[in-house]
Amino acid sequence: MKPTLVTGANGHLGNNICRMLVARGERVRAMMRASADPAPLAGLDLEIVRGDILDSDSTAHAVADCGRVYHTAAGFVMWSRDPERDIIRPCVDGTRHVLEAAARAGVEKVLYTSTTGTMGFSTSPDRALDETHVNTDPHTHYVRGKIAAEKEAFAIARRTKLPVTSIHPGLILGPRFFKVSESVKQVADFVNQGVPAYFDGGFSVVDVEDVARGALLAMDKGRDGERYIVSGENVTVKGLFDLLADLTGLKSPTIKLPLPVFRMVAAVMEFASKLTGSRPQIDRSQVDEFGGRYAYFDSSKAERELGYTHLSARDTLRRTVAWLIDRGFVTERRQRVLQPHPSLRNAY
Repeated sequence: MKPTLVTGANGHLGNNICRMLVARGERVRAMMRASADPAPLAGLDLEIVRGDILDSDSTAHAVADCGRVYHTAAGFVMWSRDPERDIIRPCVDGTRHVLEAAARAGVEKVLYTSTTGTMGFSTSPDRALDETHVNTDPHTHYVRGKIAAEKEAFAIARRTKLPVTSIHPGLILGPRFFKVSESVKQVADFVNQGVPAYFDGGFSVVDVEDVARGALLAMDKGRDGERYIVSGENVTVKGLFDLLADLTGLKSPTIKLPLPVFRMVAAVMEFASKLTGSRPQIDRSQVDEFGGRYAYFDSSKAERELGYTHLSARDTLRRTVAWLIDRGFVTERRQRVLQPHPSLRNAY
């Protein structure tokens, strides 16, 4: 049996895919950078290869002799002082290197991990987007990078006849993260700092294990050249905080900021970050991307063609909060005021 390569194997999604592949008996080759911590893969029977998707030679070495490739590595960063280096290049150049190496190596299939952001956002909570939609008005560097990377992946697939299928997760939460991702940061900030206000908008919340299962299903059953949304329950920003408040005993925000005010706050945070050198909690591009917009998506195609299923938003948040607490991601000060819901016990 040829090994299956997982890029970004130490990441939140990558390590969960690796676990599922190992559990079903596949030979797994886990690719991660030389500086990456292998702790997320501890105890798993797999081969770790060190390399960087921005380096074509090390990428080719990792892909060599593999039968399948799950490409999950990307610069999942919402803010950077150098977005071209930290966000755009890992998305676009990294994807190019992986797909071209896979084509040269004659792999059976590539499962490319995109994002629902490449499909756009709705201005109404009554409308969930499907795979026919395309984002023509991105604001954050991350979404811009993912749009460009997705186009690159399918262009290479057409040119080389490489079988490629993509999955498009929503806001990925859930357990087994070993550093706080951009998605999990929204929950971690609520637990550790509280959130004083909210804005109109919403997200499609999905558990990382559901996305990992969706990735395996798309690899096994997904049609060549097709996009599949693998997301979860659609909830408003206020609804998300209300669920977190019930699970933690902390207060949900009651003040709704008008978008112009929220954008002004983000501008102040950006200015402060230039003085302190630290990242702003939110910047204007994120307000423009998500404020007053609903990242609501319809996973019906994946459910119908792949047999995809997902947890409720409450169960996904329950598992996320439990992992944050159990793994020491909550400060001592905040732990003293938490009133954890009984359902957090044995949540994952």
